[in-house]
Amino acid sequence: MAAALRLARAGASVTLVERRPYLGGRAYSFTDPETGQEVDNGQHVFLGCCAAYRGFLEEIGSLDLTSRQKRLRVEVRSPDGKRGTLAALPLPAPLHLLPSLLRYPHVGLREKARAALALLAMRLERDRDRPALRRQSLRDWLRARGQSERAIAAFWDLIVIPALNDSSADVSASAGFMLFQEALLRSRGGASIGCAKTGLSALMGDPARRRLAEAGATTLTGKTAEAFIVENGRIAGARLAGGETLRADVVVSALAPEVLLRLLPEEWRTHPAFAPAGTHEWSPIVNLHVWWDRPVMDCEFAAFVDSPAQWVFNRSRIAGEEGPGQRLTVSLSAAWEFWPMSKEELQAAFVPELRRLFPAARDANATRFIVVKERRATFRSLPGGPDNRLPAVTPIRNFFLAGDWTATGWPSTMESAALSGAAAADAALRSEAAA
Repeated sequence: MAAALRLARAGASVTLVERRPYLGGRAYSFTDPETGQEVDNGQHVFLGCCAAYRGFLEEIGSLDLTSRQKRLRVEVRSPDGKRGTLAALPLPAPLHLLPSLLRYPHVGLREKARAALALLAMRLERDRDRPALRRQSLRDWLRARGQSERAIAAFWDLIVIPALNDSSADVSASAGFMLFQEALLRSRGGASIGCAKTGLSALMGDPARRRLAEAGATTLTGKTAEAFIVENGRIAGARLAGGETLRADVVVSALAPEVLLRLLPEEWRTHPAFAPAGTHEWSPIVNLHVWWDRPVMDCEFAAFVDSPAQWVFNRSRIAGEEGPGQRLTVSLSAAWEFWPMSKEELQAAFVPELRRLFPAARDANATRFIVVKERRATFRSLPGGPDNRLPAVTPIRNFFLAGDWTATGWPSTMESAALSGAAAADAALRSEAAA
């Protein structure tokens, strides 16, 4: 969407092809037939440091459909009722985090002091992409700097797991440094949290389609590309299911990496410039949408330690939905344990857990329970992984790549997707200007 809009605004004649009946890729919503409410496939958030994504929302006219913190403030709770807050205060970065870290009740004083020293080391690191950090796991880096297992579980992974969809044991130190530097250590507002007040399709897919039409672009939904046509070292277009052929002077692929490889001719599929895309691994997310017959949660969202619930969002409050009941979304990242479980098993596990976490739910009834699973929710930021993130420019002169998995320097996020679209569009425009 970002690439198509940027090209159309530059005067190109653009056709966007999408195999689904809607735009938005892995960020979409659907109408629940029982409640009539719009339900997101997953709870997506964005941070204050996500400038490209915010710019995209502003361009399609939907930034006002989000709620955005001025500064980070997250309540972190434990099942025994202990509460702490991670918050950014009006102090110069990175000192803005220090007061809340020192008061953070879920780790001990020595652990907090060592965490502050580790954050300082991250802040001072000038080359987070150096080989030593790319090859090492974040957990190993943290352990080498005195971080206890408790500190990793109750502080570091509280941030890493929802942001990178993997634990610190699995992500590279380079990816972890990127997260903490951009979100927490460079500015007071970098980690402020933004959420959609409406469904994701109403936030992105629908307004983007309208903006594309206004810019003169054509959008073809429900159309599946089956093969790219490459002739004499240039891409000539794509063949669609049903035999239709779309001819083009320039093609931008925003396909998932394995689909990209499947559509390329064999000689390009195995080319060193494309083949590494086939080595990506993926991490699942499971989202639980729970309707209660009364209000049970008293804030917009909260994070949890010592609980499988991870992060819980009060969708009724965020979306401004009127009672008498309340809708909560439980976001389970790196959900290897929960992916194989049935709806009934998840309901049996998490409805009692929510009653344990929220005292007001102990006498409440869960009236509706929906599970949405994304098996390939995000690519994994594993040690050594950056080598399979391809640049926007390819050896096929008029063929360009977009997608959150490309070499944007960001993890698998909407920010990475928006950055990749801009990079691919700009590269395409430069190539046409030079032709």
